[in-house]
Amino acid sequence: MALAPITVTEVFKLGNVDGGVNPASINFKSVTMESDKFVCVRDSNGDQTSIVIVDLSNKTNARHKIAADSAIMNPISKVLALKAQSTLQIFNLDLKAKMKSHAMPEPVTYWRWISAQTIALVTATAVYHWSVDGQAEPKKVFDRKEELNDCQILSYKADDSETWLLLIGVKKQADGSLQGVMQLYSIDKNASRVIEGHAACFINFTPPGQTTTCCLMCVASNSAQGGKMFVMEVPTANKADTTFERKVQTVQFSSPSDFPVALQASKKHGILYLITRSGYLYLFDVPTATLLHTEVITQDPIFATAEEEATNGILGVNTRGTIMNVAVNDNAIVKFVQTQCNNYEVALRIAATANLGGADDLFMAKFNNLLNEMNIQEAVKLVAEAPHGLLRTRETIQRFQAIPQLPGQQPALSVYFKHLLDQGKLNNFEAVELARIVLQKQGGSTYIQKLITEEKLAESEELGDILQPHDADLALKIYFKGGAHLKVIHTLVQRGEFPKILAYCQKVNYSPEWPHLLSGVLNMNPDGAVQFAVALNEMDPPAMEPSQVVDMFVQRNMIKQVTAYLLDVLKNDKEEEGKLQTRLLEINLMYSPPQVAEGIFQNCSSGNLHLSHYDALKVAQLCEKAQLYQRALENYVKVTRDNTEQSAITNIRRVIINTHAINPEWLIDFFGELSKEDSLDCLKELLTHDARRNFKVCVQVATKYSDELGAEQLIEMFLSFKSYEALYYYLGSIVNFSKDPEVHFRYIEAATRVGQYSEVERVTRESSVYEPERTKNFLKEAKLQDLWPLINVCDQHDYIEEMVRYLHDTQNLKYVDMFIQKRSPMKTPAVVGALLDCDTGEDYVKNLIMSVGGMCPVEPLVEHVEKRNRLKLLQPWLEARAAESNKDPCLHNALGKIYIDSNQNADDFLNHNEYYDHLTLGKYCENRDPMLAFVAYQRGQCDMELVALTSRNGMYKQQARYLVKRQDPELWASVLTPENTEHRQMLVDQVVQTALPETTVPEEVSTTVKAFMTADMPEELTELLEKIILHGNSEFKNNRYLQNLLILTAIKADKTRVMDYINRLDNYDAQDIAKIAEGAELYEEAHVIYKKFGDNVQAIRVLLDDIGSIERGYEFAERVSEPAVWSNLAGAQMKAEMISEAVDSFMKAKDASRFTEVIAAAQEGNFYQDLVRYLVMARDESKVKEGAIDTELVYSYAKTNRLAELEEFISSPNVAQIQYIADRCFNEEMYEAAKILFTSISNYARLAVTLVRLQSFYAAVDAAQKANSIQTWKEVNCACIDAAEFRLAQMCALHIIVHADELEALIHFYESRGYFEELITLMKAGLGHERAHMGMFTELGILYAKYKPERLMEHIKLFHRRVNAHKMIRVCEQYHHWAETRFLYRHNDEFDNAIKVMMKHTAEAWDHEIFKDILTKVNSAELCYQSIHFYLEYAPGHLTDLMATMSSRVDNERVVHELRKAKQLPLGKAYLETTQESNLKGVNEALNEMYIDEEDFESLRMSIDNFDNFDQLALAEKLKKHELLEFRRIAAALYKKNRKWKQSVELSKKDKMYKDAMETVAESEDKDLAEELLRFFVDNSHHECFAACLYSCYELIRADIALELAWRHQIFDFVMPFLIQSFKEQIEVVEELKQKMEKKTEATAQPGMVDPGMGMNSLVPVGMNMPGMGMPGMGGPMGGMQGGMPGMGGPMGYAPQPTGW
Repeated sequence: MALAPITVTEVFKLGNVDGGVNPASINFKSVTMESDKFVCVRDSNGDQTSIVIVDLSNKTNARHKIAADSAIMNPISKVLALKAQSTLQIFNLDLKAKMKSHAMPEPVTYWRWISAQTIALVTATAVYHWSVDGQAEPKKVFDRKEELNDCQILSYKADDSETWLLLIGVKKQADGSLQGVMQLYSIDKNASRVIEGHAACFINFTPPGQTTTCCLMCVASNSAQGGKMFVMEVPTANKADTTFERKVQTVQFSSPSDFPVALQASKKHGILYLITRSGYLYLFDVPTATLLHTEVITQDPIFATAEEEATNGILGVNTRGTIMNVAVNDNAIVKFVQTQCNNYEVALRIAATANLGGADDLFMAKFNNLLNEMNIQEAVKLVAEAPHGLLRTRETIQRFQAIPQLPGQQPALSVYFKHLLDQGKLNNFEAVELARIVLQKQGGSTYIQKLITEEKLAESEELGDILQPHDADLALKIYFKGGAHLKVIHTLVQRGEFPKILAYCQKVNYSPEWPHLLSGVLNMNPDGAVQFAVALNEMDPPAMEPSQVVDMFVQRNMIKQVTAYLLDVLKNDKEEEGKLQTRLLEINLMYSPPQVAEGIFQNCSSGNLHLSHYDALKVAQLCEKAQLYQRALENYVKVTRDNTEQSAITNIRRVIINTHAINPEWLIDFFGELSKEDSLDCLKELLTHDARRNFKVCVQVATKYSDELGAEQLIEMFLSFKSYEALYYYLGSIVNFSKDPEVHFRYIEAATRVGQYSEVERVTRESSVYEPERTKNFLKEAKLQDLWPLINVCDQHDYIEEMVRYLHDTQNLKYVDMFIQKRSPMKTPAVVGALLDCDTGEDYVKNLIMSVGGMCPVEPLVEHVEKRNRLKLLQPWLEARAAESNKDPCLHNALGKIYIDSNQNADDFLNHNEYYDHLTLGKYCENRDPMLAFVAYQRGQCDMELVALTSRNGMYKQQARYLVKRQDPELWASVLTPENTEHRQMLVDQVVQTALPETTVPEEVSTTVKAFMTADMPEELTELLEKIILHGNSEFKNNRYLQNLLILTAIKADKTRVMDYINRLDNYDAQDIAKIAEGAELYEEAHVIYKKFGDNVQAIRVLLDDIGSIERGYEFAERVSEPAVWSNLAGAQMKAEMISEAVDSFMKAKDASRFTEVIAAAQEGNFYQDLVRYLVMARDESKVKEGAIDTELVYSYAKTNRLAELEEFISSPNVAQIQYIADRCFNEEMYEAAKILFTSISNYARLAVTLVRLQSFYAAVDAAQKANSIQTWKEVNCACIDAAEFRLAQMCALHIIVHADELEALIHFYESRGYFEELITLMKAGLGHERAHMGMFTELGILYAKYKPERLMEHIKLFHRRVNAHKMIRVCEQYHHWAETRFLYRHNDEFDNAIKVMMKHTAEAWDHEIFKDILTKVNSAELCYQSIHFYLEYAPGHLTDLMATMSSRVDNERVVHELRKAKQLPLGKAYLETTQESNLKGVNEALNEMYIDEEDFESLRMSIDNFDNFDQLALAEKLKKHELLEFRRIAAALYKKNRKWKQSVELSKKDKMYKDAMETVAESEDKDLAEELLRFFVDNSHHECFAACLYSCYELIRADIALELAWRHQIFDFVMPFLIQSFKEQIEVVEELKQKMEKKTEATAQPGMVDPGMGMNSLVPVGMNMPGMGMPGMGGPMGGMQGGMPGMGGPMGYAPQPTGW
């Protein structure tokens, strides 16, 4: 099947977005598509409006809740422009930021992006451009012409330079058609022009035959004068003169009402896409405006389009929300234009412009014609334009070279190259040929270099080879670009540019033989080889193993170079490089001075080099041998670190004693790498080996690594050597930082033993780490003269009492005075306590305390003294401190206790002192004097303690007064809790009787009342409130809060009192109290409250809702006569289903607000008469027209059958939803009312259906005509069919069948009722419709196939291009119409299936000529072989004709196989003979086999001579036993041909074909075989053959053999000519040698003698004599041969010829 020239692809459905899209939102105003990137939909669903953005690149969508009138997306980026009335805003969605905004002075009627930076804004009067860059406001571009005033703007176009602008709109005419009006504006000329047209676009295009690009404007229109397509050029700044000839093309649109809606140009193809409102697509050629193709692409109107860049097509959105892509089919467009349009020029133009295939034969033919006409220029242009470099071949260059140069003209090849260089780049063939020509001239290489710099030549190895002798650098550049890797590397090696070799190989991913390459570099440049080898290692993966590279360096004794290489290779310190690291160190430790290895180790130490994976043990041993002890130690440590199971301590201890050769500082640092045990062992080794020399190092090591080695072990080590001085120095360095008690104690001990008493005092004073008990005991035992170290220990560790006792016992109390006065006055309390315990005199203690004064802390001193019951001792000191204004509570507490105990004005102290702790003294007084405790607690507000005190001592009056004044709710709650049963009632009595009557503070009363409420004591609260309100002070009688509280308490506690309180009290919150009363079900009380305070609405509500008395409610309403009361009564009546009474109440209230409830209730109870009354009242009373009221009033009129009033109402102004009520009436079968309503709103679709229900079919058809809705036509059609009104049904159906989606259902409806004839008549009538589509032709064909098969073929032949071939084929197959099936397959280009049908259904479908024609077009080669079998079985007489047709399509060897398999090989003989030119083995063998069977040896010989592709030896074996001689000769010839000389000769000898045998031997050049044949001839007495063989095989036979055989068989006459010729050649050779010797002798100027023996005698064969000597029995000089050989001429007449016989 021929491919379609266009492809139509569905890209996306807007209905598939997340959350869906309201179908009503898919229209021109709500959907925008500025490019092929995004589509914006303004989705409105009720009050909800959102913007949906569909990303077409990944088919995703995002919804934004934005209330905008319109939204357009930037054509290339996620920038959204929004319009809301006159406000414009631009947002960057990626950055989530607003870019800019502007308020237009007038509404914008149309807008769009004309570029990525500019938005065009169209208002009613002008056009503006708004740039998104900066903050510039919209700039007015031009004013709209008057002709566009009443137009709806559809589009706005601009050329690429934005100098030509085109505003496009449509205007409705009087006849209903839409006129297209455009305003073309030139920015350069500042001028406008109005033109007629519906769609337009601009395209930059280079017309055929021109070199400059033109700006073309394309305009499409449809008017009363017909459709037109205009293509014209507009001048631009780059091309002011217009050279393009204006083109006008008439277009036949599908109907006069159809008009273009979009025009888009494909720059790639030079084709215009035109889409019309009816869904038609028209393709035009741009330069000629030729119509190329027309097709219906959609049944739904397309209203938005955009260019699709990927396919150079056009995107469109139709009213169903389908986004489709229409594009040119690159695989078919050229062939389509060539075959279907028969326009070869356009086909060539499209193929050249778009670089498409499909017109290769046209290009070749045109090229040949141009060359034949000697039109060189055009031929060269055609070569450049041909797609895919079709004509740019070596053969084309040769053809141009062969053209002779005409006088005055350039050579054709020069013209060829010049044009191609102007157009672009030469390919490989062209570049090489041009270089050959140019380099022959002076300056040629410069010109070539210029072309290469300009990238005008294709780089290739062949071009580089040509340039190499002229410019090596340029050749290298060519090699590089052309990928000639070996040539590039070879050149770089020659130039010594080794680093570039690796860079090149990595760049082009090429891998040469690296070892060979490196070896050459090593020999040429060892230092350069290092860089090269390093670069090889840096490749991923490395080009060579580093070990291999190292071997190559070491073998050449390049130690310096290999070191440099390894240092670079090992810089990353990888684990797998351990062996290389070892080898690096090994090489330098063994073959280089120690300084080199030391330098490597230093680099490792400094961090410049990292080597951590080498064999440390091996390297350490080498370092030790090289006396690098420091490096040896490092590596021995590394051994242990790398392998924890392997210890190197023995080696380390052996090496470390060489401290004379090791840096002490390094040695100290070295210990940090050893383990704890190894370090201690080494220290002991150093001390043991030479303690004097190593003493300092050991102390430094111990000091530095004290934490790691452990102070305990180090102390033990030094003590083991009894070195207290070393221990003192060691511990002295760490004691200030150590937290180890042992360190501090040992340091104190060591300092004491070496007499450093000042250090002992300092450490005991400053340190807090040592063990105090141990140190204290040590210092006591030491009995130092200075006791301060001991005092320090006791002071720090709180051994004050023991210290004081020790000083007291040793008569050293002076230290006590100094201690508390100078050292630690804060420790005075403990010292005083200890002195009191030692029975020291009070005077001494008082004096000691007074001497300290205020530095002594109060609280601990009081505590120590009070604990010993000696508090009075402190009174002077305490009063002294109080006199100093010391506010310490502890001090004043102590004074208070002293005053209380001594009864010194305690009450005054407690009432006036501000600093004592009330809680402390209160507790102190509880058991001494409760009133004093009450005073303390009251002053300190110690609530809980006070309550407990007063409760415990019966002080309820004091407690009640305190609680009322305190006003603490929490405190009240604690005393009024039910658990306080023992004291609560007595407390309440005191509150009611004493505390509250005494108070005049409202807050105290309020707090108390709240406390009673919180405690849930309603009875007590009621009693309290009555006492306050009804019997108390006038100050609280009218308190609103208390009155509210009294009534609420009564509601809760005693409901019988509520009515009395309500009537007696007047100052309470009526509304709130009434609601609470309702909540307590005191409805009468609530009703009384509402009435008392004049709230009649709430009063009737209580009557109706709570008391439930509609009668009392009616009486109350009559009495008060308020609208609101009547409304409430009406609501209750509605709930009681008293609809009529409720309506009366509503009317008295004139309340229209509850019309919804009234309508619902009336409809439920079918009270439509009352509802009419109510709605009329509601309509009169409503200030605003309510649609619901008018709507329900219309329905009520219809329901009560008051049709006259209904008509009168709907004819007057109203806001009723007529459509809704009409549908409702229709659904409830009130068709008359529905007819009136549908007629009033001109809803002809529903009117038609209603008329159908009323059996008014003619009127229904007329209404359907006005509705022109497919659904309406369907319903009316179905009704007419059911009523047997077939003429009317057909009128309806003709409007349905033009819609492909509805056709199948319509046909099914007809068929299901058995109206086949009527259906066929309908379909035939529809074929003439202007909108007839493929489905109609297809379905009519299906009907013929089902019901009238005799008319099927005629229908298919007439309309096979307009039917759905696949569907029609399936139907034909279903109903066994095989001839028609074949026809459809054939004309649908499904040739394989057509062949299969003919083979399967031969009787009905097969026709030889048709079969033969189709077979040439099938795609499956397998069908060809199946066809052979088919013809062998059904039509063997036509087999040869068939096979001739498909000779180029089949494998001839398989054909032979198939014929053999069918045992019908002779039937294919004629065909096989025609195909033998291909020299196929199977064909040759088959023909040879047939020739043998036919005994046609001449044909067999000809076949063998001309076609050698067969098993020749097998055939020879087969023929050698053939009964006919000629076939056996052929076998011998085959053996000869295959160099089976012996078999061929034997077969020829057997058949006595001696000539053949001699020819075979001569050709074989086998001397043994020639000798064997000679012997055969003489043995069988074939003397003539013997002589002939000597002649034929002259070069192969030795003279002695021939002479021997002649002598033995006495046939000298037959051998003599051969001998004569042999002698002659030998003599000539001797003469030639003689001449050469003479020349040599003359050259040396030494004439020589010729040996007499160097004559002919030396050349005579054995047994032969020279003439005159004779031979026995031969007679005469020549043995009777004077006359020569008979028939051979004279004696010397024999001269063998190389050509044989």
